[in-house]
Amino acid sequence: MSEERPLWLVIPTATRRQYIPDIIVESGIERNHIVIVHTVNDNEPYYDVNNIYDTGEINIHRWWNKGIDFALGRGARYVAVLNDDVRIAGDPLNKIANAMASVEAPLGYPFPFEGHVCGYCWVLDLASDVRPDEKYRWWYGDRDLDIQARRAGGVAHVPAMVRHIHGNELTRDNPELVKLTEADEDYFFEKWKDVIKKA
Repeated sequence: MSEERPLWLVIPTATRRQYIPDIIVESGIERNHIVIVHTVNDNEPYYDVNNIYDTGEINIHRWWNKGIDFALGRGARYVAVLNDDVRIAGDPLNKIANAMASVEAPLGYPFPFEGHVCGYCWVLDLASDVRPDEKYRWWYGDRDLDIQARRAGGVAHVPAMVRHIHGNELTRDNPELVKLTEADEDYFFEKWKDVIKKA
């Protein structure tokens, strides 16, 4: 990204901290443009990045927005949002943001093919009105963003190395998260009932 289009990075995290140091190094993003959103009180801050805290009720969409708003208030144009359990290589986030800028897409994912929604890594153009919907608590926010973005100008799918290590493990192992997911599913299909039908 250029100075005219600064790229920031937001990572919400609780207790799964082992991958974040490598993400910070491999992201290709200046440390002062990295925002770690801690969702538990006793988390130690990471060195030389922005550490903010949101320890209210579970809502990953609010955590995303907390980091996005922090970056926006400091001049961000593009924000990459990652899960705390990914491995990245080859400067994928800047590749996605640059591709988005070239086609004026409000949203980008690290995939070479159309039609795939990726909640563990996405890049948002803050010049658009596309934002996470905090009425969701845990799930379906990526699909919601995808629909918003397609209505606002499109989605860029970019070949880039981002690997999700523990996909859906937290949800499968936590009955509370399963209930939140079910409620989010109901909300998603009600919100977009004129766009998409529930199978």
